[in-house]
Amino acid sequence: MTGSAQTQDYKLGPDDVVKISVYREEDLERFARVSLDGYISFPLLDRVKVEGLTVSELEKELTNGLKEYIKQPQVTVFITEYSTITVSGQVENPGAYQLKGGLTVMEAISLAGGFTKIAGRNDVKIMRMENGEKKMIRVKVGDIGNQGDISKDIPLKRGDVVFIPESLF
Repeated sequence: MTGSAQTQDYKLGPDDVVKISVYREEDLERFARVSLDGYISFPLLDRVKVEGLTVSELEKELTNGLKEYIKQPQVTVFITEYSTITVSGQVENPGAYQLKGGLTVMEAISLAGGFTKIAGRNDVKIMRMENGEKKMIRVKVGDIGNQGDISKDIPLKRGDVVFIPESLF
């Protein structure tokens, strides 16, 4: 199980990497990347649907599946790599960042070193794929900081691109 409350509720998805260990079964220890369709491959169980599961739910799923082959299996799962979001434009350190459970627009900008002096804080754009279609969400991040309006600090999803343009004035 994970030690952090933040990752206990994190639901696995494409591009996450997990380390799976089975007590006293070293041959079964492995790293597995979640495929785009939400599965991992695991010995004895073939393909296992993991998308949408928490770490503890995956541990239970693997334990139940392995009971047919191993007496009282004890499975431990750790997330070793999270899927990513990208922060680009007018931030100090643009780049890809791991999406850990509960990451918001403001937190992503903070991870990227904060705004540059010429950032357009009230014209932040989030590009997101939903149901196979590109969607753009505009966020007035300046209002979050200036007015304390945290309702505008929306949670990010895997694969999101946060773009901070240059201020026009």
